[in-house]
Amino acid sequence: MYCSECGQKASGKFCSHCGHRLQIEAANNTQTSIRLLDESSRHGSDGVVEPTTDWEQEVRYEALLNVTRVRETINRHASMSRTPLSGEEFLKLCDKVMPMGVPLDKVASLVQPLYARLGIQTGKQRAGQVRAPVGRVMMRMLCSLARNGQTLRLVTQADDGCCFEAVLPSDMFALEGNLIVGVRRAEGVTEITAATKIPGQLFDWGKSNRCLETLFADLERDVA
Repeated sequence: MYCSECGQKASGKFCSHCGHRLQIEAANNTQTSIRLLDESSRHGSDGVVEPTTDWEQEVRYEALLNVTRVRETINRHASMSRTPLSGEEFLKLCDKVMPMGVPLDKVASLVQPLYARLGIQTGKQRAGQVRAPVGRVMMRMLCSLARNGQTLRLVTQADDGCCFEAVLPSDMFALEGNLIVGVRRAEGVTEITAATKIPGQLFDWGKSNRCLETLFADLERDVA
């Protein structure tokens, strides 16, 4: 039998891994059966990706999100997100202090796409390894994105992992950009590659480095 809370093999009344009470149902007053909240992972006959009990080893994004514990954890961290002062809001405040005729937030919205077309951009890259199962690392990453207000734009599925593209929100240091994170299962570890891309700016005043430092720190520790 498997624990409905952590997905590990368990027996008796309580899980020896997390202490969660196992849900036991009596059958015919002579036999007992264990009711699992998450059925075993597989593609059904209709092609639908079903949730997995061994979610920590899961590389499929859809299957991972079908796990109740994973969804609840991500939702909890999304509720912790604090909306920062955006670059546009910061420029509006500057405009109130020193009016320049044309609102600075409108100037930025015009200049940034022009600079982007000219190939002007900034960003940083980083790679590393995390000694944790790929499914757990993916959950940590999704919680980090949610907690930091980095909305997911695109997920590309591969046989051994996923590539995630998220919004890098605008703030007082730089306008909106992209955060791209690759999560790949390897032998004994999970490999991570991440990069930021902020078009239309030559400098981001350390924003990219801070973003990547926060992300990799979040990937090293379990979420509450």
